[in-house]
Formats: sequence, structure tokens, C-alpha cells
Amino acid sequence: MVRTISGMNYVTEFKKFITGQYLTKGLRITVGAILPAWILYKFNLLSVGIALPLGALMVSLTDSPGPIHHRRNGMLASNILNFVVALIIGYTRNYPWLLAIELTVLSFFFSFIGIYGNRTNAIGLIAIIVIVLNIDVYYAQERVISDALFMLGGGIWYMLLSLLLYSLKPYRLIQQALGECIMLTASYLKTKSKLYKTNVVYDEVYKELLPLQISIHHQQEQLRELLFKARRFTSESTTRGRILLMMFVDSVDLFEQVMTSQQNYKSLHDYFKEGNLLEQFRQLILEAANELDKIGLVIQSGFPSRDTDSLNMLIKETEEAFVAYRDTFLKPDNLEGFISLKHILNSIKDIADRIKRLHKYTTYSSEADKEIKHEIDAEHFVSRQEFDPKLLAENFSLKSNIFRHSLRVSLCILAGYIIAQFLPFGHGYWILLTIVTILKPAYSISKKRNVERLLGTLTGAGAGFLLLYNVQTDTVLFGVMIIVMIIGYSFLQIQYSISVAAITVYVLLAFHFLHPADFKSLATDRVIDTAIGSAISFTAALFFLPRWEQEQVNEYIHKLMEANLKYFSTVARAFYDAAPEINVYKIARKDAYVALANLSDAFQRLLSEPKNKTKQAQLLHHLVVGNHMLTSHIATLGIYMQSLAPRYHSDAFKPVADSIEWQMQMAIALSQNSGGEVTDPTEKGFAQIRDIVQVLLTQRVSELRDGSVNSNVRKTLSGFKTITDQFELIYTITIDINNVLKKLKNVI
Repeated sequence: MVRTISGMNYVTEFKKFITGQYLTKGLRITVGAILPAWILYKFNLLSVGIALPLGALMVSLTDSPGPIHHRRNGMLASNILNFVVALIIGYTRNYPWLLAIELTVLSFFFSFIGIYGNRTNAIGLIAIIVIVLNIDVYYAQERVISDALFMLGGGIWYMLLSLLLYSLKPYRLIQQALGECIMLTASYLKTKSKLYKTNVVYDEVYKELLPLQISIHHQQEQLRELLFKARRFTSESTTRGRILLMMFVDSVDLFEQVMTSQQNYKSLHDYFKEGNLLEQFRQLILEAANELDKIGLVIQSGFPSRDTDSLNMLIKETEEAFVAYRDTFLKPDNLEGFISLKHILNSIKDIADRIKRLHKYTTYSSEADKEIKHEIDAEHFVSRQEFDPKLLAENFSLKSNIFRHSLRVSLCILAGYIIAQFLPFGHGYWILLTIVTILKPAYSISKKRNVERLLGTLTGAGAGFLLLYNVQTDTVLFGVMIIVMIIGYSFLQIQYSISVAAITVYVLLAFHFLHPADFKSLATDRVIDTAIGSAISFTAALFFLPRWEQEQVNEYIHKLMEANLKYFSTVARAFYDAAPEINVYKIARKDAYVALANLSDAFQRLLSEPKNKTKQAQLLHHLVVGNHMLTSHIATLGIYMQSLAPRYHSDAFKPVADSIEWQMQMAIALSQNSGGEVTDPTEKGFAQIRDIVQVLLTQRVSELRDGSVNSNVRKTLSGFKTITDQFELIYTITIDINNVLKKLKNVI
């Protein structure tokens, strides 16, 4: 049996890592940088052509996931920028006063262009790193052009390598990202299963769900970029391409289905205290999550999956247990609980159907291709980033967070450069490298990076010291250097401290091969320089033009309230009017999920900020959890819109929807610190639908007393009660959110 701790299967986790996109990227970067370095080393040219592997390494760090034409253009832009700045710094590095001006101006500009998106931000960051790396070079001026050309050559080599690998396996990155997204959904489902445990602490479960929901959102956004902006998927037509697209669409719908199992769990536990029926449901949900995990892993690996039918067998067992329990314990006062639990079971069946379809999709067969019924209007699901110069002008103000960040970076780099001039030891550029890699627009991320970089540097320096002290064989050291480089760049996005430790070992080994010297002083210098850079970064992040999350949280709340109102209105209208077009519904759903993830993300950052800058964190936590529940219940209503609305269409739902929309409008007004006087003109909006449900409930209780188990009344009651319960819960949660917003109104 595989050893597990806290439910983690380490063999499975290892398989996820070795088949995932992060190791693939680490291998690609390592091959791109090490191969030219090894060839140069063999011909004793490494000290002359060191800029060649360095150029490859720099460009590789801008090669982030996305459509291939974006990646190609990004690497091309990075090559040109790196070449130009290498020339500029090469010819001016002997003039400290001029270099100080260049550092300040260029680091500001290259930080500021990050306003155009993550790829542009990476290109600017790497350009700053190239500037920094060229400061402490003491070669003759005659080598400036040759070094810049070597760097350009290395960058072009990596770009060609990356494009070649893509042409050989064009779908690989999408499969890896899609597999990871499905496995994250499985983790979300596993966490939700805890809500069926006895004595569950609901608040703790929601704390676990929030970061997972953020991760799923980021993964879905990456997949939208990969799928909807790529010509291969929007213009060309291949079986594998269509199936991957439908797998993604199904994965988004599946996540919605997972969210739809949202119920009043406290009432469920009150209804089903006797026996272990809820535990059986929990085990069923865990089995569904395990199936999703398996599917995600095989998609990531590129192999077809095998449907063992174990989930369907467990569904059948649970259904039989539910019927037996109902026959024994059903009473008029717990009838509502059985209706809710029956719909949870139906929801799990729907999840099982989607899982079965995903199993079939992993074969990429013509049979699976035939199941694809509709086209996706990709234009509405992705945002387009225009490189409009007006955007720079609009953000050239202290009101802009990116402007503040750019000022912070430029002044910190200037301070680090000045301090380095007075130090009799070390490599001054290490101070600047630390500043560049640590400082981020958000204080919480800078703080986290600061701690992780210090710990990683100390760990890596210690490991490198032990390695160089005990191993003298260059072949072994070279092998270790390759391994730590792969580790360093594989963990760069997932475990920064591990990445820094590995890269520190790699740097020490690289210096050993370039300039065999006293590695003790080298390791000591790196630690000291890192500490100085960290101190400068931390001080600036805390005191120089910080933009605290508390100051921005109102904007996130407002956007989420508006998105939830649009999402709810789109769904609710189907119960009393015409159902929306499927794309209209999916766009409203996507916008709500994005807004929820943004608020959750901002709240997570807020928790890492100084206590005196954070007000009413507990209230904000209640607000985030409340909105998570609200979006989940709207998602549940969205599923009912597709399955129940045609059968239970009624004008009685219109005043219900009006009441909720008025409450949501109040939430929007409160999020702007205004409009507290908005009132609900239809306080009795629920009266009519409650009367309908009560009449049906009375009839059903009477039937049960007469011994009638199945009837038309049972089906009608089940439908109306299920829909009405979701409207009631949405209404109650919205009122709770408004109460929290009223308390926050005078605080934020």
C-alpha cells in the first residue's frame, strides 16, 4: 500500500509533477541553456562565449504559456530588447554617474510596460536583469558588440528550439494545463466532501475552498488563452483539436456542476442524524473526485483512460441506501431534507455522466469526435490586450498601482547600485538581482518572496558549500548542476524557495566551472548580497508608496456584486420568461467566477499585510465566504435552469427574482459607499411561490399518511421545492452580504 499522509498519495503526486507543464518547462530551459554552454566548454570557449547560454536562459524566462504566435512575438521582442540594452550598458558601464541614470530610467520604463500584461511584464523584467548582469563585466570594450551578439544568438537558439518542440507536439501544453485544471477540480470536490462529515467546521472548509477556486480560475484563464486565441483551434479543424476544446468546455461545466451541490448543510445534518447516510454520500463524492484525478493525470500524460465503472456501481449502492433509509425514516417533518438529498444524488449522477464523457474523450477517437454537437464563439470568452500608448499616459499618475511599483523598483535599484559601489566585497549585481526578483506590485507577494529568497539562498549556499567541499570530480558536479537547474526552473512558479535554493547551488557550480576559486567566500558573498537586496526591497515595499489591498477592496467587491447580479438575472429569467442563449449564460457565469476569484485573491493578499493596514479582516472574510456561497447557489440555479425550468416555468418566480435583484442592487450601492436607502419594493415577493409550495407540501403529507409513496404531487413538489429553496437561500445570503457591507461601510 502506498504511504499517505493527510490523504496525499505521493506516487500520484510524483506522476502529476513528472507529466506536468512545470517540469517540461524546466527541462526546456535547462536544455536551451546547458547545451550551448557544454559545447563551448568542450572547445574551451565558455569564458569567451558565456553570453550565448546566458542569452538563451534570459529569453527562456519570457516563454510563458500562451498561443504560439504570442510566444514567438514575445521571444522576438525579448531578443531585440536584450541585445539593445546589452549594447547600451556595455558602452556606458565605465561611467558610474551615467550608469546610475540609465538604471533608474530603464528600470522604471521596463517595469511600467508590465501594464500590458504578464508576457510584457516578463519581457521587461528580463530586460532589467540583462542590464544588471552587464554592470559588473570587466572585459575590454572591444567585446561589447561580440557579447551582445552572443546573447542575441543564444536567445535566437532558444526561440528556435521552443518553436521546434511546439511543432513536434503542438497539443502538449494544452493537455498538461487541462489535466491540471481537472485535477484541481478534483481537489475542490474532495474538499467539499468534508461538508458531509459529522461535526464539520464549515468556516474551515470554506477557507480551504477559496484558494482552490482561485487556482481553478487561473488555470481556466490560461486554457482560454491557449484555446481561444490560437489559430489551430479557431480556424483549423482537427479531431484532437475539437476534442481538446470540448474537454475544456466540459471541464468548466463540470466545475459548475461541482459547485451546484451547494445546499444548506447544517439542515442536512439535522435531518439525517441517524445512521451513516451522509457518510455514504461523502464516500461517493470522494470516488467521483478520484475518478477526476485519474482523468486529469491521463490527459496530462497523453494516454487514454479506462472507465472501470466503479463510480456507477457506487452510485447504485448509494441510491439503494437512500431508498432504504427513506422507507425507514421518512416523516412529514423531514420531507424537505429528503428532497434536498435526492437532488444532491441527481447532481452527482450528472457529474458521473460528464466523467464518463471525459473518459471517452481521452481516446481522441472519431467516435468521441462525433459526440461534439456545437461550436464555441471564442471571441466572447477572451479579453484582447491592445498596445495602446494612451494606456501608458492614463497610468502615469500616483493613482496607478503599476506607476507606484515602477517608481519603487527604479529607486530601489538606484539605492542598491549606490550601496554596492561602497562595498569592498561581493558581486554588486546580486544585490540588484535580488531587488528585481523580489519586488512586486503587491506588498504581500513581495513579503512572501523576500522570506522565500532568503531561506532559499541560505539553504542553497549551505548545500553548495557541502557539495563543493566533498566532491572534486567535475563530471559529477556537472551532472548535479544539470539536475539542480532542472529543479530550479521547474519549481520557479510553484515553490519559489525550492527554486531559489536549487538556482543558488547552480550558480555556485557555474562559477566553479568558470573561475575555480574560493567557493566559501563566493557563497558568503551571495548570502550577504541577497540579505542587503532583501532589506532594501522589504523597506521599500513597506514604506515607499505602498498600495494596500484595503484601499482597493471596494473595487473588487463592486465588480463582483455587478457580476453576480448579471449572472443571477440571466439564470432567474428562465423560470418566468425565455431562457437565455447558451453563450450569454456562459459569459455571465465566467464573469462572475472571475470577479469572485479576484476578490478572493485580494483577500488572501490582504491577510499578509501589516495588521495596522488591515481593518475588519473578519468581516471581509465573511463577505468573501458569503459571495462564494452566493455564486455557488446561483450556479445551482443555473443547472436547474437547464433541467427543471421548462417543466416548472411559472410567473410566481418573477416577484421572487425582483426581490433578490433589489437586494443585489443595494449591495452594489453599498459597495460604492452610497445608496444605503435602496429598499425592496416587493417585500412579499416570495408569498405566491411559498403558497404554491405549501399547498403541494400539505397534499404530499396527506398522501404519505395514506401510504401513497409515488404520485404526481411528489414530482411537482420536488421540482418547485428544489427551485424555491435555491431562490430562498440566494435571498438570505444576499441580505447577509448587505448586512456585512453596512458594517464595512464606515471602515473601508
